Amino acid sequence: MFGKNYRQRVRHQRLMALGSILVSPNEQPAVPADLVALAFGRYQMEVTEEEAARYLDAALVDQGERLPRPAGVDELPEPAAEAEAAVSAEAADVEAAPAS
Repeated sequence: MFGKNYRQRVRHQRLMALGSILVSPNEQPAVPADLVALAFGRYQMEVTEEEAARYLDAALVDQGERLPRPAGVDELPEPAAEAEAAVSAEAADVEAAPAS
């Protein structure tokens, strides 16, 4: 009766709503298993823990929180600096190439 896009959108909206319920700045952080259990209990939806983790991350960001950075990463590189470095590396490769 309903198309695939409709079902995907409803699934997404439900999982985002459940993620927002579980993510609260004043409570303990939710774990993916919490979302898996709540999705099954409310909507009989099967969700993997990997997918649940992505929805919890999205709910955190939606509420204005920042995701924790991986260990050993102080700052993310600026996109413009990355592009500049790639262009200068290409230019150096072209200059270093022997002429035929």
